[in-house]
Amino acid sequence: MAEEEKSNDDRTEEASPERREEFRERGQIAVSRELTSVAVLASVVGLLIIYIPHLADKLQKLILNYLQSISDTRISSTNFAEFFFSLMKKYLGIILPLFAVSSIIAIAVTMLQTKFNWSWKRIKPDFGRLNPIKGMARFVSMSSLVELAKGIMKLSAVGVVSYFILEKVWSYSPSLLNMPLDSVWGYWGSTTQKLFWQVSILLLVVAILDYGYNFFSLEKKMRMTKQEVKEELKRREVDPHIKARIKRMQRDLSTRRMLDATRNATVIVTNPEHFAVALKYELGMPAPVVIAKGMDFLAQRMKVVARENDIPIVENKPLARTLYKITPVGATIPESLYKTVSGVIKYVFKLKGIKIGSKKVTV
Repeated sequence: MAEEEKSNDDRTEEASPERREEFRERGQIAVSRELTSVAVLASVVGLLIIYIPHLADKLQKLILNYLQSISDTRISSTNFAEFFFSLMKKYLGIILPLFAVSSIIAIAVTMLQTKFNWSWKRIKPDFGRLNPIKGMARFVSMSSLVELAKGIMKLSAVGVVSYFILEKVWSYSPSLLNMPLDSVWGYWGSTTQKLFWQVSILLLVVAILDYGYNFFSLEKKMRMTKQEVKEELKRREVDPHIKARIKRMQRDLSTRRMLDATRNATVIVTNPEHFAVALKYELGMPAPVVIAKGMDFLAQRMKVVARENDIPIVENKPLARTLYKITPVGATIPESLYKTVSGVIKYVFKLKGIKIGSKKVTV
């Protein structure tokens, strides 16, 4: 226990977004079951206020019909099951809306509290909970004391409200014996309605306090030590040496890819010192394609590869600079450069002794 308290004292840093997301994935979110219970209770009471006249009428008709059927039909061991299940089917049809509303409200309130978060880890079996020593420790934990306090508060709320409401009607109750049954039902219905609403209001206060406790308790649990913050930053930013090595490997890979593509070029257009663009064009193609380009050191390497593979190098500073800046690798040249590039292609074909014949080099 002392080690746990010391560990909690060391958690002085606010939880990072990554840690909050980790808790959400485990299903550890501030949720109040009391808030769900109050919402269900209030919704059922509200539905009963609207539904009770219809419910009472249907129940009355159901009871009268079956009492009449009993007098007209002899119940035996052969037809008892059929009679019983027919009665239960109609009874369930009457009260089913109450269960449906309470279930929908319970699911909706819970999902709203969790912001529609779902985690299978909450229902994953945890055999550590079977440890009797840990079980005894949970009995004397802060959460157990909070649950005990909540239970006392709920019982107190129900007890106090019931006492003050029933005390006022207690003296009036004997006079109900002389009143019609409908009036008695109406009187006790309004009293019960008043009792439920006031209990719901007090339980709502308990639920809000419970949610606040769960929220701040989870915030405290999510706090991090300074060492955990440092480790998370290191994981997020990556070690500078590793980062530099990754960049170097990416640069080397890109360089090799450009040099390999240069070997298939028709012509290299250069700046001549700063830029080099490799163009590929064959008869029948709609327009030349930029298959590689480089700047400074890579440009010089591309010219070396071009010389080794007998690829013509044409110096055209404006064209090389423009192609490098506006044309990505793998794209055809823009229409605005067709005329200029057409002259370069014709020059290269003439150097190579390629006879175009009646076909024109159109780009």
